Amino acid sequence: MPLPNTRVIHKGWAAHHRPSADGTQTAPGKVYRISDGPAPYPKPEGWTGEELIHEAAFNVQPLNRDGGGTPGEQPTTERQYTLTTSCIDTPAFRAGERGDVIDVIGRRFRISSIMFGTELWEIAFICTENQTQQNPD
Repeated sequence: MPLPNTRVIHKGWAAHHRPSADGTQTAPGKVYRISDGPAPYPKPEGWTGEELIHEAAFNVQPLNRDGGGTPGEQPTTERQYTLTTSCIDTPAFRAGERGDVIDVIGRRFRISSIMFGTELWEIAFICTENQTQQNPD
């Protein structure tokens, strides 16, 4: 219990420590929303069904747990990561099976879960990367 008339956390603590969190977010990335519904017919040249909704710097950390395998016609291997970014001026993100997609460090991650309240100034995502080679060259 704090002493009377004292603060447990200094008044300017969040503003003072925000640069240290921002400093860890060094990987530039883009967040895309996959459109709902079928592709237009005829499909326009270059149409991907993705809409750019946000650009920011991210911190990418692998989650140290077993990757999941899904049996089927083509077995798939997935790995989970934690991605954090500044939550200043961010849109409402989607998570889950139809979650938004983050392109960062040359990889593509689908947002599986959003962890609100990790810090005052950042937002964390649990993301899944499909590591199965879908279309070999």
